[in-house]
Amino acid sequence: MGNAPEDSPRLGLSDRGRALLAQLRVPCDAAALEKAGLGPALQAALLDQGLLQLQDDTRQPIEYQEAFGGWKSQRGMLVDHARTAGYQKAIHAVVKPGDRVVDVGTGSGVLAMFAAQAGAGEVHGLELTEMADWAERLARANGLGAVKIVKGDAGRFEMAGQADVIIGEYFGMTFFDEWRHYRAFVDVRDRLLRKGGTVVPRAGRFLLSTVDSQKLYRERGYGFYEVPSYGLDFSVVRAAEVAAPRRYILSADSNTLTATETIASFDFLTSDREAFFFTAETEFAYDADGSFHGFLAHFDLDMAPGQTLGTGPRHRETCWHHSYLPLPKRLMRAGEMLRLRSRSFIDADSDAFCLGLTVAGPGETLEGAPEHVFRLE
Repeated sequence: MGNAPEDSPRLGLSDRGRALLAQLRVPCDAAALEKAGLGPALQAALLDQGLLQLQDDTRQPIEYQEAFGGWKSQRGMLVDHARTAGYQKAIHAVVKPGDRVVDVGTGSGVLAMFAAQAGAGEVHGLELTEMADWAERLARANGLGAVKIVKGDAGRFEMAGQADVIIGEYFGMTFFDEWRHYRAFVDVRDRLLRKGGTVVPRAGRFLLSTVDSQKLYRERGYGFYEVPSYGLDFSVVRAAEVAAPRRYILSADSNTLTATETIASFDFLTSDREAFFFTAETEFAYDADGSFHGFLAHFDLDMAPGQTLGTGPRHRETCWHHSYLPLPKRLMRAGEMLRLRSRSFIDADSDAFCLGLTVAGPGETLEGAPEHVFRLE
């Protein structure tokens, strides 16, 4: 077994190369690629070599495809009884014998198989990743011949006639993460759902809860930087952390919540592909003295008439867990009000979904207050 010559050249990505690779994690237009350093001639050459291809803007980022294309992620969703049984119950309530059903982003095919068990005459499970092969095998193994798995971009799927029910599970850890998947669902729904047809889930609400937990503030918020640890002062890091905040996915204690408000509501039967982008102003009332140091994000889904799936700390925990969005700490008195302006948008440089939060306490205004921007991808 020989060794490579010592003078054998090694090539790796430069800083510009890494930036370009990060840009290509999602479909980009020609102008964005040129800005990242890939000019028209190089784009044409890479297309010719099959290293680039035309893709729809609904295609998930590469890291999502890799995660959802394997059994670690799929099994994690399947063992979440609240989520999976919630979908099963809703699908059995909505799908009627002989219905034509489309499942946008079928993954393991479990929701498509639920539809077939409910009596659907024809179920199309659309899947971009390699899980499509497993979904097909599972449908056959379970004797569900009504399930047809279609591998590829959902935006390009066509069928003869129209669907009676369209299913989608396009929710990320903080609801909006899979906004491209949601767009694919809307595109399929608008083209293929018959008049009078329905969707699962039917509606949803994004909620924020104010949090007061010294343990959480210390371990995941900015409290760590405010007191010495191990005999060392880490306070110089705090300003940089506040300037570039990050969310934390965790299991929260319902006793740490002080108030909960709905930030945005969605009707998945009628909402358009831009519905996940919004600006809202909300007030949170304090019934007792305490502190504020961030929000806990969670959501509710109206799965079918009379059926709701909640993901907050007061419900059975799901695979979505809870999203802690830390903010600088402030003391609040009973009877005082905290005002919030929240907006969602796409970062122009990274093409990442962002949630901007601007907070004002008693005697303060939202105008001129700093916005804290959390990247959700």
